[in-house]
Amino acid sequence: MSDISESRQNKNKQVKPENTALADTLRANLKGKPTRSGFNRSLRHEIWAFLSDIIRIVVVVVLCVCFAFGGFGAGMLLGYAASTKPLSISDLTSTGSASQTSFVYDIEGNVIAKLTGSENVDRIYTSLSELKDTYIDEAFISIEDERFYEHSGIDLKRIGSAILSALANGGSAKHGGSTITQQTVKLISGQDEHSTSRKVQEWFSAMELEQHLTKDEIMELYINLAPMGNNYVGVEAAARNYFGKPAKELNLAECALLAGLPKSPSYYNPLRESGRRNCQRRMRIILNKMLELGHITEEEFNEALNTEIVFKTSNNTSAGKINSYFAEYAISRVVADLASARGISKPLASTIVYNRGYHIYTTMEPNVQSVLDEAFLNRDLFQTDPGALEDLPEKPTGAMVVINSRTGAIAALQGGYGEKIMNLSLNRATGARRSPGSSIKPLIDYGPALELDIISPGTIYVDKQVFLNPSDPEHAWPVNYSRTYEGPITVRRALVSSKNTVAVMVWNDVGGDTALWFLNQVGITRLDDGFVYPSQAIGGLTNGVTPLEMAAAYNTFAAGGTYTSPYAYTKVLDSDGNVIMSSDPISRRVYSVETCFMMTDMLKGVVGYGAPSATGGQILNANGEMIETAGKTGTTSDNIDKWFCGYTPYYAASVWYGYDNRLRQTVIPSNDFNNAIRIWMYCMQRIHQDLPGALFDKPETIVTAEACSSGYYPTDVCRDLGTVRSDYYVVGSALMPDSAVPCPIHAPSPTPTPTPIPEPVIPVDDGGGPVVPPEG
Repeated sequence: MSDISESRQNKNKQVKPENTALADTLRANLKGKPTRSGFNRSLRHEIWAFLSDIIRIVVVVVLCVCFAFGGFGAGMLLGYAASTKPLSISDLTSTGSASQTSFVYDIEGNVIAKLTGSENVDRIYTSLSELKDTYIDEAFISIEDERFYEHSGIDLKRIGSAILSALANGGSAKHGGSTITQQTVKLISGQDEHSTSRKVQEWFSAMELEQHLTKDEIMELYINLAPMGNNYVGVEAAARNYFGKPAKELNLAECALLAGLPKSPSYYNPLRESGRRNCQRRMRIILNKMLELGHITEEEFNEALNTEIVFKTSNNTSAGKINSYFAEYAISRVVADLASARGISKPLASTIVYNRGYHIYTTMEPNVQSVLDEAFLNRDLFQTDPGALEDLPEKPTGAMVVINSRTGAIAALQGGYGEKIMNLSLNRATGARRSPGSSIKPLIDYGPALELDIISPGTIYVDKQVFLNPSDPEHAWPVNYSRTYEGPITVRRALVSSKNTVAVMVWNDVGGDTALWFLNQVGITRLDDGFVYPSQAIGGLTNGVTPLEMAAAYNTFAAGGTYTSPYAYTKVLDSDGNVIMSSDPISRRVYSVETCFMMTDMLKGVVGYGAPSATGGQILNANGEMIETAGKTGTTSDNIDKWFCGYTPYYAASVWYGYDNRLRQTVIPSNDFNNAIRIWMYCMQRIHQDLPGALFDKPETIVTAEACSSGYYPTDVCRDLGTVRSDYYVVGSALMPDSAVPCPIHAPSPTPTPTPIPEPVIPVDDGGGPVVPPEG
């Protein structure tokens, strides 16, 4: 055996048993597959980027010099150091803790998912000692940090080399100045902001990490947290998915290839043809560097160059158990909350969640979830005429979310039609933003207007051709879906008939900024859009909405006006039973109970007041008792999206139905127009079968009053003409018809005053002759 081989065997590769935390994916940073490798930036942008890099580098160097010789720079560095957050590595150094399976439970305590590295092949942990017979660490050291075993966290020589390389190559260095320790710090903290303060803080964190962990412990963290492309993290996941073998069996060429991936996982993506060429070119660079540094012999170098790289032909990333949409979403929320609470990166938080024996208790209600599971396998609910869809590029799909109205917790969700065949696939319930159409009207138009006492259900608007588009005032806009107009109608009628004209009028009366504020209050944040425009009133949002957002927003009405941010888990325990985290959902009052009752009463008219059917009606339980139901449809103008959002006193739910439109936009066939409400009614009717009959509570401050169709207090003439109707009003509201102001349109005609007949003038005999009576 050569001296080099002997030195490799004699290296200290003893790793403390406490460092067995698994690596999670860096999927948030790795999504997307660029179609070309270069950057599409203007010359001015390139010049500015070059100058910015040079300025940043110079500032850092100046600060280093100042730090070395005292003065102002030292004070700045000390200030940066004082503000450096300590790294959270307690879960990585838990004494004696081996990798443990974590469990996910439903609300009844049933296990719904097990989290292990072996079942989630994108995040498989391996210890450095397992790889002692490979060249993986030498490959990484050669290309990323050749003085890894010599520096104390930062390498001033490498920083200087990066500066010179940047100056010589137009601002783009051939290598970075960060050491493996610094890169590990970034993988732990998730902080990758490009600023002088962040870079200095990174230096201090790297030196701190070096004081707490050995070099091999740091290397072990790095090789298990490094992004390897296609959502794979760490060398073990990369080895199994790219080469079909465990990392301990990697040859020299394969080690060199994998060591080149973290620099740009998408550019060097082995699953793309261009990526394979790129990564193999980088592999040869790394082999040359390994030879230069003496990590391999000339013979090993030549043998590696002549080694054929055989890539795995099949990449089934879901070889283990397929987790449900609900379980995956709950896990993602635990990961995000843990990362936020501890100030660590999401990949590292996922590492901890998946492999520290955690017990995650979710809000899933199994009886509710089972109804959705069955419905989303029922082709009849999604395809009324399958033959008509044969020539379409894809089949229709959908998503549904059910929220417990009492708690605000997510009771069930489904992210797509059909059987789920892989982990971490698109969850349309939480991750697909689609235009809400008219289903947004109660949230952005009528709800705010009711709360501000601008309208009541009986308020009259004139449904007519209008010109309300400020950017195109010469053309009629909006138009109703039916392309017809009814003239004077009540708000109740306008909402039930989904009149776009009236919705925009109401939105104008509320004010665009105020309308967006109310929308933000129910969890649909659009204040950052920076501007308002009338099409928002009928669903024309810059960014669409998810079924989860819509279900939570509608639940505000079901919950009497209190919005609760939807949550999927209640608590997380560690392997010893200690509470690691508890859910703490945001809860705030948005609407009064009076607003919610009037809105609900109007929305009952949308579903209809009769017995339940496939497309509407009030829900009945198994005993035939009514469970009041309210909701609103939503359709985009081009029939690309269909929605139904509604609620009962027990649950709020939203359904989106349509096509993913991966290849082109697909218009929903006319015979499938009602599928969203069909899915909603099918599921909600079954969910409520064993629940007692229930009505929405009517506040004592709501009264019934009569009004003429003109909106005024009715007169007898109004009653005779049949223009009087009753509706709900809030006691004391200025909108309630006032008997002191009777209807002026149908006022009774005044009784005519008869013309008085003058009395006859009787001539008086004055003695001058006979009296002659007047004529007539």
